[in-house]
Amino acid sequence: MLALASAWIGLVSLLLAGTMILYRAAFTDLTVTLVLYFASPGALCLAGLVLWAHRNEDSTDPALQAQRLQAKVGIGLALAAAAAVYVLVIRAARITPDWTGNAAGI
Repeated sequence: MLALASAWIGLVSLLLAGTMILYRAAFTDLTVTLVLYFASPGALCLAGLVLWAHRNEDSTDPALQAQRLQAKVGIGLALAAAAAVYVLVIRAARITPDWTGNAAGI
């Protein structure tokens, strides 16, 4: 169950990162925090727990192979989402208000 949760959480974080890439208004402090502090680390933690718990077990069991694959997919999705958000943060331009109160630099 943890492996499936990690795959879904990784997918949600990647979709949220993709939304931030495609729709600039979604690139807020809340969405960055959700991806970088909660979703991606959560998916990595759950996937790591699954892989660590089954590190010495026989890999011929199809259910165990599926769990390992789900955990690895969760790790990949979470890393891709975190990398995308970090690129967005690094390439973001600072928006400063001008003397009239309007945001300049948009």
